[in-house]
Amino acid sequence: MSGKTTGEVIQAPIRRWLVSLRVHHWTKSGFCLAALLFHGAVFDASAWLAVVPAAVCFCLVSSAVYLANDIFNRKEDRCHPNKRNRPIAAGHISVRAAWVAVTTLVITALGLSFVFYGYGSVTRVLVAYYLLSWLYSFCLRGLPLVDVLVIGLGFVARVAAGAFALQSFDFTAHPTGWLVGCTYFLALLLGFGKRKGEWLLMESSEMALGSTRRALRGYTAELLNVLIGCSALCAGSIYVAYCLSRSDRTPFVLTAVPALLGLLSYLKLAWGSTSVETPEYLLLRSRSLLISLGGWLILVGWFTAIR
Repeated sequence: MSGKTTGEVIQAPIRRWLVSLRVHHWTKSGFCLAALLFHGAVFDASAWLAVVPAAVCFCLVSSAVYLANDIFNRKEDRCHPNKRNRPIAAGHISVRAAWVAVTTLVITALGLSFVFYGYGSVTRVLVAYYLLSWLYSFCLRGLPLVDVLVIGLGFVARVAAGAFALQSFDFTAHPTGWLVGCTYFLALLLGFGKRKGEWLLMESSEMALGSTRRALRGYTAELLNVLIGCSALCAGSIYVAYCLSRSDRTPFVLTAVPALLGLLSYLKLAWGSTSVETPEYLLLRSRSLLISLGGWLILVGWFTAIR
């Protein structure tokens, strides 16, 4: 066994599956908790019990989507300086095993959703998200602009599912236009930022644009900078307008300070760094983003809870 211990031999396949399942991307399912945060129920255990199962279902389905994408895109991934090390592209996980995992994850997610929410809005949103993901993988992934616009809908689906799940705690809960609009433009910001990071990586690696992602051929650095800036402006404007529309706007507008600081910190990274190619790791690399997010969560949680 080439000097490897039994523990190392066992851990290697586990690590490969964790990488393929994109466990670190499960943080995106935190968007399911957005409605809970703004509803003022962040300190209520019953509200958490109503929403957390929806977040878990999206974690499982998103892992199934990532696995399927790795299967379909394994040839492109082998041309990418980083993605070629993904277990499926590198041949460490077989396509057959990956398909079995995809099926198991989807059945488990839909089963859990049906148990907790029945065939209601949460389950229907979950199914729509999964079908949209297939459409993205087969048809829309290679279309510039459309690829990111569709990804944004996935974040909106998470927020909507979380709001609908909260209805078992408070039947008046629903996904508001403010929440959906701000989420969508924030998702576009992350999506276009990711494309900018990929574009810079291809340029620094002297690789042809489109060799790893066909949609990159339709982007330029200048266009991506404009799209990133416009997305940040729209997300920030909608959030500030939401703060000012609330009945408790005098204290709540203070939450816009860390929110805007976070947007500006992200813009600084997106306009000149490849780190935005992996947004799921940004909080580990940017102290200003981490502080901004932490401050925003504390303020929003406090102001909505004492309302």
